[in-house]
Amino acid sequence: MGHAKQSLVIGGQGFLGAAIVRHLIAKGKPVTIADKYADSAKCHALFGDGAVTVVQADIMDAQAMLDLTEGYDTVYHIAGKLGTTELDDDVMAGIQINVIGAVNVFAACVQNCVPNLFYPSKPNVWLNTYTITKFASEQFAKLYASKGGSNISSLRYFNAYGPGQATGPVRKIIPSFAERASKGMPIEIFGSGEQIVDMIHSDDIGRLTVDFVEAGGSLEPMDLGRGIGLSVNEIAAAVNAYFSNGAGVIHLPMRRGETPETRLIADMQPLKALLGDLRFLDWTASLHDTLGWYSRAFAQLQAA
Repeated sequence: MGHAKQSLVIGGQGFLGAAIVRHLIAKGKPVTIADKYADSAKCHALFGDGAVTVVQADIMDAQAMLDLTEGYDTVYHIAGKLGTTELDDDVMAGIQINVIGAVNVFAACVQNCVPNLFYPSKPNVWLNTYTITKFASEQFAKLYASKGGSNISSLRYFNAYGPGQATGPVRKIIPSFAERASKGMPIEIFGSGEQIVDMIHSDDIGRLTVDFVEAGGSLEPMDLGRGIGLSVNEIAAAVNAYFSNGAGVIHLPMRRGETPETRLIADMQPLKALLGDLRFLDWTASLHDTLGWYSRAFAQLQAA
């Protein structure tokens, strides 16, 4: 099975996987997308006819991962089970997909001597199933990298946003705020809203992830955000302003597994030292572009 200098993106149909695929295509890289629910029509709509090869594969099948990853130059493992409180209600699925599934990919890449393997992690500040499983796999990545045969690197993604991010079942800040504001409903905020988050556009995540891997990556995970903090209240105000929503906000108790008034701001110095000066999409312009996408998507749903 020969795939010299080709890239495999496991989970490439998803929100962030697709962002990585777009940047690989832009660099002229042949790309194969592997997904448990592989959908050629969806991928052709996302990336253009013939832009990618699409195969069906399940990360829970160790032999399938061994067969799948053979011969690739670079593998991006982006598949996973998302959730905060949502995943606490399905702990075993989180462990199976985020830990056992990830280990299946790590083991396959090491055995096949795949030169480069990328695995995304997250800030490990909360006590919930998602954080625990992602941190465990972060550690297993180090373990498998120590065996030799594959250079495994990792970035800790901060709060992603951008067109195409799903509104559910997992609650993400921009889609959930946009959905309520577009309907003239008050935006729901967990806690005081003074918690600080670091928002980074999916296009920036895709571009910088590819640049990071091509620069040799780093086994010790580096942060990937903008390095700029925004309060949740500020974000809600910006979303309400875009939709001219006068309903304001309502504050709810913090979700299980999240700490009130945390400050999550990426330390971008390590990545800057590796890649040089970093550039990011303008927050206001890219937020408006994203909210415009949701506005059109909601209108189409209503018309259907």
